[in-house]
Amino acid sequence: MRVWDARRAAQGLRSLKELKDVPLWLQGERQMAGIALYASLFEPDVARLDLWSLPRSHRDGPYFLNVLRFMDIPQAVALAAEHSQVRIYQAEPAGWEYPAAVAEKLDWDRKQIQVRVVPPKEK
Repeated sequence: MRVWDARRAAQGLRSLKELKDVPLWLQGERQMAGIALYASLFEPDVARLDLWSLPRSHRDGPYFLNVLRFMDIPQAVALAAEHSQVRIYQAEPAGWEYPAAVAEKLDWDRKQIQVRVVPPKEK
């Protein structure tokens, strides 16, 4: 339902005449980054995703029934990057080799998927 809610919010913004042609960016942190990621898979005009501390696996969330039978978060990132620019912000660069390999194989622009290393937030 959280993915559905994010999609409906995006659709609501698109229904406003003043915002109809504004590029849509979705952002999220930790599990909500996963929600934004999956919402972008079902919305046709998401220009960019900014995903902060995105879990590397559904084992760490977000939790979707039986999704691991078919794919995990790196595969979802590769799917999203087909039509949206994806920025992943995290403490270390590792963990996103699969979407990077897909981008290289398909000869996508280097800006399509970027992993940016940022220091962890202090609590």
